[in-house]
Amino acid sequence: MTSPRGGDRARRERESLETLLESIGGETELRPLLSRILVEACELLDADEGTIGLVHDGRGTVRTEAAHHMRGDELGFEIPRGIGLTGAVLAARAPVQARRYADLPGADRPWRADHAVLGVPIRWGDAIIGVFGLGRAPRTGTRRRHAFTARDADTLARFARYAAIAIENAHRFVRERARLERSTLIARVGQLASANLHLHDLLQRTADAVHELLGYENVAIPLVEGDVESGDAVLHLTAFGGEYKRVVGGEHRLPTTAGIMGAAARTGETILVVDVARDPRYVPTPGVEGIRAELAVPIILGARVLGVLNVESSAPFTEEDAAGLRVVAAQLAVAIENARLFGAAQEAAVLDERHRLARELHDAVAQQLFSASLVAQAVGPAFARDPAEGERRAEMLVSLTRTALAEMRALLSELRPLRPEENGAATSREPTGLARVRRDGLVAALRAYAGSAVLSGLDVAVVDDGYHSQGAVHDEVLYRIAQEALHNVAKHARATRAEVRLEPCDDRVRLRVSDDGVGFSLDEQGGTHTGEERAGLGLRSMRERAAAVEGTLHVSRAPVRGTIVEALLPMAREATA
Repeated sequence: MTSPRGGDRARRERESLETLLESIGGETELRPLLSRILVEACELLDADEGTIGLVHDGRGTVRTEAAHHMRGDELGFEIPRGIGLTGAVLAARAPVQARRYADLPGADRPWRADHAVLGVPIRWGDAIIGVFGLGRAPRTGTRRRHAFTARDADTLARFARYAAIAIENAHRFVRERARLERSTLIARVGQLASANLHLHDLLQRTADAVHELLGYENVAIPLVEGDVESGDAVLHLTAFGGEYKRVVGGEHRLPTTAGIMGAAARTGETILVVDVARDPRYVPTPGVEGIRAELAVPIILGARVLGVLNVESSAPFTEEDAAGLRVVAAQLAVAIENARLFGAAQEAAVLDERHRLARELHDAVAQQLFSASLVAQAVGPAFARDPAEGERRAEMLVSLTRTALAEMRALLSELRPLRPEENGAATSREPTGLARVRRDGLVAALRAYAGSAVLSGLDVAVVDDGYHSQGAVHDEVLYRIAQEALHNVAKHARATRAEVRLEPCDDRVRLRVSDDGVGFSLDEQGGTHTGEERAGLGLRSMRERAAAVEGTLHVSRAPVRGTIVEALLPMAREATA
C-alpha cells in the first residue's frame, strides 16, 4: 500500500514529467531546456545542487550545459572524464550513489566533500551522451539529511531519459539549422563566383558570409603564393571575418611551414583540431582569446592548392562542419580562378586599348603634327624669299593643325561620348580620316588623303581595281595601313610618286602601296633596313592592324626603285554574304 507521502511524490513526479514533456515540445534551445529539467529534478528529489554535462568524445571531457547552485560550475565548464561523480558514472556506465562526495575517486572539490551525491548516465541508444548529477549538503539540527536512495536513482533516470530526448531534439534542430545555413552560404558563394568581383572583394565577402551565416568567431582566407613543395610558399592574408576582422585586419604573409593553416596548405588535406591547446602546430593570434578549436580546409582546384578556408571557434567543430566547408571551399576555388581570369582579362583589355590608342595617335595625330612642324620651320624662310610662297605655307600649316585637331577630337569622342551640342558642332565640320571612310567610302577617303597637306610634294595615285567595300572594320584597317605607308614614303623615302592600289585577290583583298623612293624593306630572315628601324612604331602598327583581322603585311624593296607595302586581308563576311 502506498503511503500518503509516497503518493504525493508520485503525483509530483508525474506533474514534473508532464511539464517537461510540454517544454520539450516547445523549446528548441538546449541550455534553457536542460536547466528546466535540472531544476525540476532538484526540487522533486530535494537536492541542493546539480549539473547536466554533455560528453565530448573528441576532447575527452564532459561540458557543463546546465548548472544549479554549483560553485564554480559555469556553463561551458569542461570536466575531464576521470574526475569526481562524472568520472565515476562514465566508468561504471550506470547510476552511482555516494554518501560523501569525497569517497569517490578523483574527487576534486573540497567544499563538496561531505555532500551526498547521485549521478546517472544520459543515454541515446547504446551511447552515453551525458551525465546527470545531483548533490545534497549535510544539515544540522533535528531534521536528519538522508543519502540518495535507489528510488531517487530510478526517478533521476526518468529525468535523464527526458534530457536525452531534449538533447537529441536540440541536436537535430541544430543540425538542420546548420544544414540550411550551409546551403545558404553555398548559394551565397555561388553568387559571388558569378559576380566578376575583384579577387580581394570576393575573399572578403566570402569571409563575412562564413562568419555571418555559420557563426564562427574567427575566419581567415589566405591565398598561397609561391611553390609549396619547395617550402618557399607563403600564405597571403587580406580577407578576415568575425573577431579577426577587428583584431588582425590589414595584409599579412605567413610561411606555410608553420601553423595549422600552413599544414592544410602543404598537405592539401582538411585539418580539424578539437583542442588547439594540445596541438603543437597551433599558433595563437595576439589579442584573440578563448579559442578552443580550429578547422582548416584547403581550397583546391585540380591539383593546385590555391589557399585555405580557416575558421576558429570556442566550441568544438564536427565532421559536419568540415564537410560543409569543403563544399564551400570547392566553390570558392572556382570563384578564385574566375576572379583571376577576369582580372587578367581586364588587364589585357586595358593593354589592348592602350595599344589601340597608341596606334591611332601615331597614325592620325602624330603624322599631322610632324608635317605641321616641318611646314612651320619653312614658313619664315618662305616669307623672306616670296611673300606669296610664305602665305601658301602658312595656309598649309593651318590646314595641317586643323586636321590634327579634328583627328584628336574624333579620338576623344571615342573615349568620352560628346554631349549633344558638342556632337552637333563636330558633325558640322568637314570629316577627316576614319570619319570620311565611314561617310564616303575607302577609295574616296584615300584620294582625299592623297591630296592633303601631309603628303605635300608627293604625287599619289589611288587605283580602284575592282575593289568592293569590305565593311567598316576592314575598310578602316586598310585606310590606316595605307595612311601609314604613305606617311613613311613622304617622311623617309625622298620619293616623288606613289601608288595605292586596291584589288580583290582570290578570297582576299590586297592593298598595295608602292613608291619611287630610295627604298625601305624588311628581310623575312631577320635582317632589317635602316628605314624600317626608323619606321619603328609605324611598321608595328601596320602589322598589328592587319593581324587584328587575320591578315598579313609584307614590306619589300621594289624591283627597280622604291618600296612596296602589301597587305592581304581575308574577305569580310558581310562583303561575301
